[in-house]
Amino acid sequence: MRDRTPSQGVLGSVVEQFAIAGELTDVSPLQRGHIHDTFVSSWARGDETIRYLHQRMNDKVFHDIPAVMHNIETVSRHLREKMAGNSTLDGFRVLDLVETDQQRSYLVDDSGQWRTYNFIENTTSYDHCSGPDQAFEAAKAFGWFQSQLADLDAANLRETLPKFFSTPHRLQQFEDALVEDPRNRKSACKDDIQFAQARREMAFVIDRMLKSGDIPIRTVHGDTKLNNVLFCDRTGRAQCIVDLDTCMPGYALYDFGDLVRFTAATTSEDEQDLDKVGTDLTLYRALVEGYLHGTRGSLSKGEIELMPFAARLVTYTIGLRFLADHLAGDVYFKVSRDNHNLDRARVQFRMVERMEEQADAMAVTSD
Repeated sequence: MRDRTPSQGVLGSVVEQFAIAGELTDVSPLQRGHIHDTFVSSWARGDETIRYLHQRMNDKVFHDIPAVMHNIETVSRHLREKMAGNSTLDGFRVLDLVETDQQRSYLVDDSGQWRTYNFIENTTSYDHCSGPDQAFEAAKAFGWFQSQLADLDAANLRETLPKFFSTPHRLQQFEDALVEDPRNRKSACKDDIQFAQARREMAFVIDRMLKSGDIPIRTVHGDTKLNNVLFCDRTGRAQCIVDLDTCMPGYALYDFGDLVRFTAATTSEDEQDLDKVGTDLTLYRALVEGYLHGTRGSLSKGEIELMPFAARLVTYTIGLRFLADHLAGDVYFKVSRDNHNLDRARVQFRMVERMEEQADAMAVTSD
């Protein structure tokens, strides 16, 4: 089992096995994300100090690290080739992997499996959206990401988290947890269970369309939270998409739906006052405009018209995951209070309810 916090000696030994020029002067933890252990190193190179980002990858979540790195390399290489010589990107860039001394994309060490990226200076990520302009920029960036990958055959990527995007799979997990009910919790959340079951049929809509060919399987980012965009400190514009671990075959609208769920929410994910919960329509409209601007005509008419449904579906799906974990005894998501996952599920379901009420205002046309 890997150490929770590597010693300075271990960190120094790890980072010096990557092909980095200069003299190592510091390695410090970076509190970012909940999956991997992240560190930043500083290197003296003449009169300059150059920084790099290092991650010890969590093989308890991602069991097949070679497949994860294959996907990241494939997507990054494709993006870099598409960007070559393109002067219209206004400073947008790809997060570049740094090879090991053995010319590999990641390091296998006694302390774990490590990767290294160039550190993108003068950028910031945000957990909360500051307004429509920032929402537009984030959606434009994810839309651009999708458009650039439209001609990448998703079959070239590996499914590192099986059925990650499948709502029927999440529904089955919920129904299994409901049958087992190991902590005898279902009697205290009957209304929540009924809400989920009443919308059971919507879980199958996208899967049926994928199977019939009505919408295509595409390469998707899979975790389009606002804080996976780096914004330029000077201009405020989106400059880089990060965290490519969940890039896999899926449906493009999952990315849009998750972006709406996270960025346009009126409250935190575990708000207990459900009267405050909903979707900010101003931010939603900015996300729609930004995503359409970024995708630049790469989405089909059917995909565009499904955008509001995708927002509901992804939100419903995440609600199912929270409710299933609550019923199962909080075995996946970290909790810090009683009924924490139940509160999270209720926020997602209330957002779905509000979106249903606002269906006309959220409609998107392909004209």
